Amino acid sequence: MTRDEALDKIKKCLALAASPEAHEAAAAMRHAQKLMAQFGLSEEDVTLADVAEARQQAQNVPMVRWEASLSFMVARAFGCETFTTQRLQLGGGRQLRRQRFYVFVGIGAAPEVAGYAFDVLVRQCAKDRRRYIGLQSKNCKTKTKVARGDLYAEGWIAGVSDKLDQFAGNARDAALIARYMEQNHSGLEAADIKSRVKGKNVTHNDWHQGRAAGRQAELNQGVQGRAARPLLTA
Repeated sequence: MTRDEALDKIKKCLALAASPEAHEAAAAMRHAQKLMAQFGLSEEDVTLADVAEARQQAQNVPMVRWEASLSFMVARAFGCETFTTQRLQLGGGRQLRRQRFYVFVGIGAAPEVAGYAFDVLVRQCAKDRRRYIGLQSKNCKTKTKVARGDLYAEGWIAGVSDKLDQFAGNARDAALIARYMEQNHSGLEAADIKSRVKGKNVTHNDWHQGRAAGRQAELNQGVQGRAARPLLTA
């Protein structure tokens, strides 16, 4: 039996220990305590076993504000904490390429569902952003196109927020997640999030067009059932 299998067994035994049948409850508790001793597990280990992680690949390697904002929004909606991490991965031509991931931490299935929601939405937002940039004048500077695209994406995220809240449940045990983060990710630092929304030719019209598009975003029903702070990075 592995440690994870033992944790799962212990949780089942502890659930049985709440049985009104005294003999059954006592036997279940003894078995749970025996397994805890055998595998060197504390009560906190068992409690923290309910916390899980899920990661999704980012659209951008440099951290950009619109994508980080989406990760915050999704994490909040599904009662999760979020942070970002990078790793090197072998790509085409056997060259190492850097990839960024957003990690969602929460109770039970919440991180997996949050990760799914983020993946669906970030792909839609990135696609709409590229389409919007393609509509800009050929005489428009690349830097201005990027700024307009980013502001459009930020509006898009604002537009989709109400729709996401309709799907999400906000069952969050903040204290439990905080203990898990302290135990497993205590070395995280505040991330450097880049804002590229600058330039005299960037207007609120870009944001409002993005919000209108975000309100049309689609979030599969498979998601159902599943305050600003600095984003953390490993």
